Amino acid sequence: MMETKDNASGAWRPNELAAARQQINQIDDQIVKLLAQRFDAVTKVNEAKQSADLPVMDQGREDQVLDRVTNKDPNPETHVYMRQIFETIMKNSRDYQTHLTNTDSNH
Repeated sequence: MMETKDNASGAWRPNELAAARQQINQIDDQIVKLLAQRFDAVTKVNEAKQSADLPVMDQGREDQVLDRVTNKDPNPETHVYMRQIFETIMKNSRDYQTHLTNTDSNH
């Protein structure tokens, strides 16, 4: 349940909610741009893996990434959530690499 802020009179301030949502929208826009850049990099990784005949999945590398991003999170209370987000990002990156590989092999 979301906490609401009350002013001195105890009334809820909807402007704060709107401002917070606007901030989230701006952050989401930045995340989309960064994820698009990440998918570009994934494409390059996939090309290198195909050239070297390496599998899409590299558990050691994924563990390194998960540990690194979790340790960069300054809030210990959100470490588990940050890790889960990046697990999902990497799963989608693997799925995209598989798609690219299948698309390349069909041509």
